[in-house]
Amino acid sequence: MTKIRTITAVALCILGLQAAAKADTILLSSYATGTTNPGAGNTATFYVPTASTVNTAVDTTYNVSPGTTWHPAIGNSSYVSYNPNTAPGGSVVAPNGDYVYRSYFDLSAEQAASSMGTMTVLADDTVAITLNGNLILAAAAPMGPADSYSHCAETGPNCLTPTTFDFAGLVAGQNVLTFDVKQVNLVNEGLDYSGAISAVAVPEPASIALLGSGLLGIAGFYRRRLNLN
Repeated sequence: MTKIRTITAVALCILGLQAAAKADTILLSSYATGTTNPGAGNTATFYVPTASTVNTAVDTTYNVSPGTTWHPAIGNSSYVSYNPNTAPGGSVVAPNGDYVYRSYFDLSAEQAASSMGTMTVLADDTVAITLNGNLILAAAAPMGPADSYSHCAETGPNCLTPTTFDFAGLVAGQNVLTFDVKQVNLVNEGLDYSGAISAVAVPEPASIALLGSGLLGIAGFYRRRLNLN
């Protein structure tokens, strides 16, 4: 009987760990202040006026439409901007310079130690991203022979082709994502991103489920034999 209990406990523990790993995933999405959270685990994306070329004196952001000029927003995210009229077709031309945005999310010590992040980003003209003060994605190169910025940056990150990357540097407690959107050749300005913080898979879920199911089967076999005896 002790053997059956041990096998059953191990199997339930493995299956429980598999379910917990899935439940610990935190989604990341860009969405403006004052709008509905699309199901993300991070805060709205705030503007940082004192660190930006255009100082609006407030941290308000707006969801803006990509129109047919930018790549569509990723997943449940929305493009955000410090001004609702900087999107394609809008009436505001954003001066060249830096437009800084921030979003926050919290992690437990266990999540920070066992998880990794992945993100997909779009920005006009380009963007550099830091996590807790450490660079995790560099902006496209300055305007030059290899990159004319005729629309936005020709090389990623830009507003035309989503740039996807993995990142580390997570900490227990509050984590700070900072997006430095760089205007290089005037006109439109906006930022869009989507991602997730997920537990590192060791081993893959299918193997865990198979092992757990097998152990439960063995426990059932021993129980039936004891009942027959």
